[in-house]
Amino acid sequence: MTLWTGLKPKSGMLWFLLAALSIAPLLPLSNFVGHPHWDHIRWIPFQDFALSRNMLKDIVGNTLWFMMFGYLLHYQLNKDSRTLRTIATIIAITGGISLSTEFFQVFCHNRTASITDVICNVLGAGLGGYLAEKQRTNSYGTTTSDMGMEGNGSKTI
Repeated sequence: MTLWTGLKPKSGMLWFLLAALSIAPLLPLSNFVGHPHWDHIRWIPFQDFALSRNMLKDIVGNTLWFMMFGYLLHYQLNKDSRTLRTIATIIAITGGISLSTEFFQVFCHNRTASITDVICNVLGAGLGGYLAEKQRTNSYGTTTSDMGMEGNGSKTI
């Protein structure tokens, strides 16, 4: 049984989960200070990249975290929508959330804002949305782009 065919969580609960996934990277809020640390931003993606344990944990963690976010967001947004438009919306929303999170980190001690994190978050969410679409397609045997509208407004497959 898959998420698409069996478990149908309420819309409000799903939005709550999405909000929690969006806000959790900001924690702990006690690191916030009133002044920016512009000199601590890693503007260049994968700057000082090394196959260290911490770097890999950061990249894999961000990607997997936002894969879950993209998967759930696809489930919430994909109400008779085209696949490409849904995934583009997921990427745009994730990009905004990621940039906001990194901007928040500019004002935190012990946090480093990084474009690498934004890239991993967006790629993870896009991959999560894609996997959700693939699962939905396999569950129903058709894509939303195969669906059309009859003259009376009913859907045809």
